Amino acid sequence: MIYEYRCQDKDCRKITTAARKVADRDDPLACKQCGGVTRKIISLSTPHPDMQPYYDPNLETHIKGRQHREQVMKEKGVSEAYGKGWT
Repeated sequence: MIYEYRCQDKDCRKITTAARKVADRDDPLACKQCGGVTRKIISLSTPHPDMQPYYDPNLETHIKGRQHREQVMKEKGVSEAYGKGWT
């Protein structure tokens, strides 16, 4: 995951971005500018674009996006199979 950290030094306050494991997200991180202590901040999330429209021959319809696909599957009474032996 990508996290943002703000330097706690009152003269620096630089924001640093770091790719870290979720388990390590709260561990101390040195500021890249001054070497001071940083603290994780809550940053704006980046929206992910929805999938491109396509025709699904299994559902026999054009799918406009993820939510539309879920709606069509629900209307047709089908679900995806995941797990052991799924191909």
